[in-house]
Amino acid sequence: MALVRNWWKGLGVLLVLGSITIGLLTKTGPGVAVVSPGVVDASSTFSFTLTGYNTDFYGESAPSVWLKYKDRLFCADAVLVEDIKTLRVSFPPFDHRIDTVSRIATSVLIEDEVNGMFLGLDALQLNFNEVAVDTTTGCSIRPDKLEAIKFQFPFRTTLYETIRNLNFHVPMWFAMIAVLFLSWIASIRNLNSGDRKWDHLAYGFATAGLLFGIAGITTGAFWARFTWGTFWTADPKLNGAAIGVLLFVAYQILRSSIDDEDKVARISSVYNVLAFPIFIVLIIILPVLAKFSLHPGSGDSVGFKQYDLNNNLRMVFYPAVLGWVLVATWVGQLISRVKAIEEEQEMNAHE
Repeated sequence: MALVRNWWKGLGVLLVLGSITIGLLTKTGPGVAVVSPGVVDASSTFSFTLTGYNTDFYGESAPSVWLKYKDRLFCADAVLVEDIKTLRVSFPPFDHRIDTVSRIATSVLIEDEVNGMFLGLDALQLNFNEVAVDTTTGCSIRPDKLEAIKFQFPFRTTLYETIRNLNFHVPMWFAMIAVLFLSWIASIRNLNSGDRKWDHLAYGFATAGLLFGIAGITTGAFWARFTWGTFWTADPKLNGAAIGVLLFVAYQILRSSIDDEDKVARISSVYNVLAFPIFIVLIIILPVLAKFSLHPGSGDSVGFKQYDLNNNLRMVFYPAVLGWVLVATWVGQLISRVKAIEEEQEMNAHE
């Protein structure tokens, strides 16, 4: 019966171990690392060198390359494979209706039998130095939408291999919010009933939330170091998260500063009931309202849901979220049980 009741704990451990294993071992897919030169004159024949990431351009046939502008595709008239990750690509002049000198951003689309289809988003800037008549209808040769041969994570510029941290950093924060919410509910129940078991649960879940919050900040700091060049910056999301975690550090200090267990239960419950809504405002509401933020989904930065993360990453990310939430809940229960045993031993010692 105990095994049946505790099935969710085993599921949580399996999901976490699976997400860690797959998250660390899965290769990042192909992508466009560099396009040189990054700006070309599209009024005449132009060419550029494309350097790929995790690519293998030595297939049976040369890759096909397009430039994508809005909903139109333009075909390359020559593609030369220089090595396993380098292409030399040439395009004919573009006819584009303009009223003044302009520059537009285009994405580079590559497809071959080995790498499948991948995109360099806004990788090339096209200059139009003369007024031209828009007679080009685009390219008649369309991508076959080939899938990559291997299971792999999507490539994203600036993230590179660190995109796999999405399976660790974000689920840890989901787990933290989940158990802090459970702690908030337990504190309300404690104030309503006075039953000490609810205080034990509130303490256990709050402590687990603090642990996962510290883990989330740590993984986020290393992620920031590789993508932003620094472990920490004055960002609304980061500062809000730090202050939010300190709220629950203060919760621990508050509990340890009062000797009377009944007072601890009441006062810490009141504190917790007030602290959790403030925590949500700090880590979710204020960062969204901020005018500027480097963190995805905050301020003027788009969230990951705006990017094509492909189903491979989702297949690992969503189970990871569930697994970390279940494990965090289990950890909170264990801490609450330890707290209850310690109180019982103290009461027996005084008798």
